[in-house]
Amino acid sequence: MKTMRCCCLVLVLLAGSTTAFGEPFLVSDPYPGEGKLGKFLVTIDGKTTESMPEKSADGSVYLKYDLGNLPDGTYTATIEAVNAKGAVSPAAVYSFKKNGSRVEPYTPPAAKQKRAPSRSYPGHINK
Repeated sequence: MKTMRCCCLVLVLLAGSTTAFGEPFLVSDPYPGEGKLGKFLVTIDGKTTESMPEKSADGSVYLKYDLGNLPDGTYTATIEAVNAKGAVSPAAVYSFKKNGSRVEPYTPPAAKQKRAPSRSYPGHINK
C-alpha cells in the first residue's frame, strides 16, 4: 500500500512538472514599468488567445506563451499588447517552424521573379 502511494505521488509530480515547465515558449523582450500592460493577444494561424504577462525580478513584464500544444509544422504568430486602458499596440508578426521541442525562425522562400525575354521571335508568316 505504501509503495502504491509513492508511485502515485511520483506520477502526479511528473505530470505537474511537464505542464508547469513545458517548452517551447514564445517570449518577448521585457516591457518597462509595472501595471501599464494588461494582456497580450496572440493569434496563431487565425486563432486568437489572451495571454497574461509574466513578471521578472526587476518589475518589468514580458510575454511567455506556451507553444507545446501545437503540432509540428510552420506557423505565423501575430502578437499585440493591450494596456490597462484597452489601447492595442501595432501588431508584431513572427513566423516559426516547430519540430518537437525545437522552434526556429522561419522565412518563407522568396518567389522567383520572371525575367522578360531578351529577344523576340516574330514567328512564321504564311502567305
